Amino acid sequence: MNALARKLRPAKTTATIGFGCPAEMFVHHVLVLIPESRMAEVLFQEDWGVTQISHPDRMMRCALPRERWNAIASVARQTLNDRLKEQELPASRWITGENKVERLLGKELVVLAWAVEAAEEQDLPAVTAAWAALRPEERWWLFGRVASTAGGAGDASAKPRRGLALLLSAGPDRKSAAAPRAPRPLRPKGAQMALRLLDGTPED
Repeated sequence: MNALARKLRPAKTTATIGFGCPAEMFVHHVLVLIPESRMAEVLFQEDWGVTQISHPDRMMRCALPRERWNAIASVARQTLNDRLKEQELPASRWITGENKVERLLGKELVVLAWAVEAAEEQDLPAVTAAWAALRPEERWWLFGRVASTAGGAGDASAKPRRGLALLLSAGPDRKSAAAPRAPRPLRPKGAQMALRLLDGTPED
């Protein structure tokens, strides 16, 4: 294992719950609420963990119809677990009730939920495949762009959300999807977007 891989890997002693969420109080994460009713929406809530001055401590990011959640749940679980495996963290699965997702993974998942919510039904497979083919930092960038103007649960019809759906509905580039892409080199300190989970960076 090279020095970079060792640097990016979190400590094995880190305790997590759900999909990589640190087992601590007041931690920033995304909560996926899956109701018992098969007719009820699946809710995606970002929780900052602590009360923020002049800002809410949590925000409902998306309310996804159950049939659309069912269309992406398996791919989302596999993609998140693949990321956790890379960091030598335990895999997880979706359960009825509360599902905690580490904040960076959670933001990536919210990007998929936003796109699927706004997409045409026939485009759902292409949207899901395109999302899965993105690099993590590309998903983070998309989250930041959409969240800044249309990040609430009631913004499904906003232009940024529709634009995200249209962007991903083209599907993944076949050439780039055929072979894994090499990771981008780390940028100089101060301009670097950390790739490691559980390390407290990057923030919006």
